[in-house]
Amino acid sequence: MSIRIKVATTAKELSDVYRLRYQVYVVEEGLYGSVSGDIIIDQFDALPNTANIIAYEGATPVGAMRTNFDSEVLLPADESYDFSEYRERANEQAQAQGLDRALLGCSGMLAIAKKWRNRRDLFRALFKLSCDVGHSWGVSHIIVTARSEAQSMYRRMGFEALEDELWYEPAGAHIVPMVSELERIYQWAFGGMVGKSDLLERFSGCFQYLLFSAGDSIFCEGDQGDEAYIVSAGAVDISRKEGDDQLNLATLSTGSLFGELSLIDEQSRSADATAAKNTELVVLNRKTFWDKAHDDPEYLRSLLSILSKRLRDVDDRAFAYAHGSTDYRLNFFLNKVKAHALPLNKSPQDSKAKISTTAFAYMASTRLEEALAFLDQLQLEGKLKYTDTSITFYGEQTQ
Repeated sequence: MSIRIKVATTAKELSDVYRLRYQVYVVEEGLYGSVSGDIIIDQFDALPNTANIIAYEGATPVGAMRTNFDSEVLLPADESYDFSEYRERANEQAQAQGLDRALLGCSGMLAIAKKWRNRRDLFRALFKLSCDVGHSWGVSHIIVTARSEAQSMYRRMGFEALEDELWYEPAGAHIVPMVSELERIYQWAFGGMVGKSDLLERFSGCFQYLLFSAGDSIFCEGDQGDEAYIVSAGAVDISRKEGDDQLNLATLSTGSLFGELSLIDEQSRSADATAAKNTELVVLNRKTFWDKAHDDPEYLRSLLSILSKRLRDVDDRAFAYAHGSTDYRLNFFLNKVKAHALPLNKSPQDSKAKISTTAFAYMASTRLEEALAFLDQLQLEGKLKYTDTSITFYGEQTQ
């Protein structure tokens, strides 16, 4: 089952955040001593520059995190450590860049239910969404007081420790004060997508996150949809049923956008989308898109620019089908397949596409025998290797 991560906006979602904190901190981990009631909430939850993030598997809350933007009462992390020296340093960096001062943010109150605590992708997704919120607020630096046992995960994201672990009595736990420029964390979170989708920057702070395990269905042909997706990590197979065969049309990798027509119309999905491996998706829904588009036409321009590129691709495909020779179509669609092939871990200059020879022949509108003869020749030339279910490309484009 997929896990959806979003900013809590309703009373029920906020209540789930506060109750999950109690379940994790008090019931499961025995922290905070005696707490009256069955929720954990503090004054920072009531401040205007606060975003509580909640993760659900189905209807079950499984993870939460809080993001705060600096104010006159400082940040939650300032309650457990004196960050004043780092604040001065951050301000000096900001002024050297022509800014008045640094804008600090804080992420904390991380709570992941015990059953899901080994899901590192859940921790990453909570923090990525927190990072996206901070980016939309214009935060320049981020401070945290990480639990001692979690500091290695924060280091991998780009945080550095200001001191060794300290004992924090109110929580009954060791903590480590850690800091980073937000840009470094943003690159960790979205570096593979930056520059690949204008929607990512334009709609910063408006996204949700979805986590899928390999083989999970994202949507099916004929489903009604109201969301578009950007692949943040993993891969997505786009396929269509043709008779008894499930034809793989493309495998989408990091930065790829799909389902975008659902932001404009209410037509049903035209193909199946399936997680080819453990996959993280950035999600934009139709209501959010149009709310922003009504406020500023530039938001609509972002999507129209993407759609115009897709239409040009459709024109190219139509020309290939209508006027291209068999060789032209085979070369044209083989390069389309390679454009969506995923780099191989051991040899990144090579790439592999999950597509059957039957699906490739169907895509190129040729007989299977013609497609196999074409692939055989390229295989003899050392340009690729194919099986019944995949094509591996060596080096440069095949054309």
